[in-house]
Amino acid sequence: MNISIVYRVLFFALLLSLNLPLYSQLDDIGTTLDSEPRYTVRDSLEYLIYEGESPAFFQTVEGGAIELVGEEIESVSFRLFDQSGAYKTIPGKIFTRPDINKVAATFLKIIENVPAKFSFKIVSRENIEINSVLIFPVDQEKPGTVRALEPTLGDISKPVIISREEWGAEDPKGSYSYHPYFDKLTLHHAACCSADDLEEGKAQVYWIQDFHQNGRGWNDIGYHFLVDRAGNIYQGRPETVIGAHVGGANTGNIGVCLLGCYHPPEASCFQTITPESRQSIVELFSWVSDTYGQSPAVLLGHRDYFGTTACPGDNIWIELPRFRAEISDFIQSYFEMPPISMFQSPYPNPFSNQITLSFDLKRHMDFKINIFDLLGRQVNTIERTGAAPGRLFINWDGKNTDGKRLGSGVYLAKPVSSDKIDPIKVVLLKK
Repeated sequence: MNISIVYRVLFFALLLSLNLPLYSQLDDIGTTLDSEPRYTVRDSLEYLIYEGESPAFFQTVEGGAIELVGEEIESVSFRLFDQSGAYKTIPGKIFTRPDINKVAATFLKIIENVPAKFSFKIVSRENIEINSVLIFPVDQEKPGTVRALEPTLGDISKPVIISREEWGAEDPKGSYSYHPYFDKLTLHHAACCSADDLEEGKAQVYWIQDFHQNGRGWNDIGYHFLVDRAGNIYQGRPETVIGAHVGGANTGNIGVCLLGCYHPPEASCFQTITPESRQSIVELFSWVSDTYGQSPAVLLGHRDYFGTTACPGDNIWIELPRFRAEISDFIQSYFEMPPISMFQSPYPNPFSNQITLSFDLKRHMDFKINIFDLLGRQVNTIERTGAAPGRLFINWDGKNTDGKRLGSGVYLAKPVSSDKIDPIKVVLLKK
C-alpha cells in the first residue's frame, strides 16, 4: 500500500477520535440532516477528493451546507437531485472561521420539488473531517410592518453600544421588515468567534455578518446585538426590525449573541461567562425590557423554542434563571435610585488646578451644581444642559463666576434639586 495512503488513514482515524465539535454557527442558521455523514475518499495525485450525499429531505429549503475540519480546501461543489434523478451542479461558498480551521461550505438554491437530496464533492490538499450535513428551511413567518414601532420613553439608560459603523458593517442587502409587536427575548452563543477585546470583537462580528449574508443568503447579520468576553456590546440589526436568529419565532423577538463557545459536551467548547459579559447582558436586557415593554421572564435560550440546537450552550443555558432574576433586580433597583447620585469621591482632593466631581444621572436632565464658600456665599455655578443618562463628570478650576482665582480654603459643591446628596466638601490649595 502507498505509504502516503497509510498516513492519511491514520490521520483520519485520529480526527475521528478527537470528537471535534460541530460548526455550530450552523445551529443558528440551519437544520442538521446528518451528524455522522458517510463519505468516500480517493487520492488524485496532489489532491484528496471527498464525496458523499445528504439523506432525503421532505420540506422546501432554500439551500444547504456541510461543515468540516481541515485546511487547504481547493473547492466544494454540490449536486442537487430532484425526484427523477436529474441533477444540477452548484459551486459551494467556503467560509473558514478566523480563529480555528473549521470550515463551512454552503449553497443557496430553492428546492421545492421534494423529496429531494444533494451530494457534495470536496477537493483538498490535506486530510479533512466532515462533521455534518444541513439544510436551510424556508422561514414561513409572515413579514412584519413597514414602519418601526416607537419605543417607550424608558427610564433605564442605554448601555454603550459599538455602532455598525464602528465595526465596519456592510449595508443590508435589502429593506428590513419591522416587528409588529415585541413579546420575546432570546440569548444565543456564537459557538465560535470568541473575542477578548474590542479589535477581536469587531473582526468576529464582521465575519459572522459575512457568513450570514453570503453563506446563508440573509439580508443582514441575524442577531440584534452581540457581546464579547470583555463586555463590549455590538449593534447587529436594528432591534426594531425582525431578525434571523430563531427560525419560526423571529417576529417580536430581540436576539442577543455571546461571542464564544459555551457547550462543554463538545470538545474545545468549554468557556464560561466572564463577569464583564454577565454585566453587559444584564444591563442590555434591562434597557431592552424597559424600552420595549418586555418582562425579563420571557427571556429564553435558543434551544427552548424547538429543541433543535444546543445553543446557547450548557454553560449559558443553566444561567438563564439567574439572568432573569438579575435583570429584574437591576430594573427594580434602577427605579429606586434617586435622579442624581454620586459615582465616586471628588479627585484630586485637595486640589490646586482642577477637581473632578462625578455623578450618575437616572434620566435626561438639565444639570446644575452650585459652589459655596464656608460663609454660604455662592461663588460659582456649573451647568450641563440636556445631560444624558449615565455617568456625568464635572470639572471645577477653582475660579469664581468672573473667572478669578479663589483663595485657598474649603468650599461646598451642591447639585441643585437633589436632597439625597449632602454638600460635597472640596479643598482648594492655591499655589
